[in-house]
Amino acid sequence: MAAADCDVAALAAGYEAAKAVLDFERRWAAVIALDLKIPADAQMALFGRLVTALRGVTFWLARRAGREGLGVAELTTRYAPGFRALHGLMPEVLSPAERAEVDRQVSELTAGGAPADQARVVAVLGTLSTAANLLDLAEASMRPLPDVARLFYAAGAAFGFDRMRAAAGALRAGDIFERTAVRRLVEDLLAEQSQLSRAVVAGTPTGKGELDEAGAKAAVAAWASQRADSVRIAAHAIEEIEAGGGGWTFAKLTIANAALRELAATAASSRRRKA
Repeated sequence: MAAADCDVAALAAGYEAAKAVLDFERRWAAVIALDLKIPADAQMALFGRLVTALRGVTFWLARRAGREGLGVAELTTRYAPGFRALHGLMPEVLSPAERAEVDRQVSELTAGGAPADQARVVAVLGTLSTAANLLDLAEASMRPLPDVARLFYAAGAAFGFDRMRAAAGALRAGDIFERTAVRRLVEDLLAEQSQLSRAVVAGTPTGKGELDEAGAKAAVAAWASQRADSVRIAAHAIEEIEAGGGGWTFAKLTIANAALRELAATAASSRRRKA
């Protein structure tokens, strides 16, 4: 409850809504149906991926329940259609690094004996853990969800948000304070990506037809070219850390996050001036 910054009622609402938007019970039953058909370890791995996806979506929906006073029905009505639509777009709209992670998980699960279709389902569900932020962005911008999703993930790839979040998620945190610090860092990175993506979406003209991956990359590049100095400072900070070798640590991620935060703040300031 403390992690999601909500009370018991909001946590319960977030949990029940998360099950609904993920169609969780049906997917759980499908894995149960694999009893004695696949190795037990493979089945448990599928269960584990489902639980991880449920936990992530519960966290974000519980926050909204607590902050906006939303119940299960309101959360489900607001987010279920978007979750279903976004699930249909995955993993193609993800950044290359995030698509590669989905493929890695599928390969790992199938190598252990899981059916390929079930492996892909649970791997893709894991990408929806932060979908509520993306759906809020699409609603606020009044732009088609596929376009907003492609711009969001293109921005994540261009500015390193996807790499930073993956590195933070891979950190081995010790006690509850370290785990909280890592989680807050991931939250910050997601908030900054959302803030920057909001500015990119606002600055991208509405075209004819659906925006494809190449168009999204071009739109992000065009936005970045208009803020070359700010982008260069953030990119240099990240490149310098990666060039130093030794892998990502919490300290390195904190420094990189500070650079990305400045870029996101610049984007937000520019968007407000235009508004």
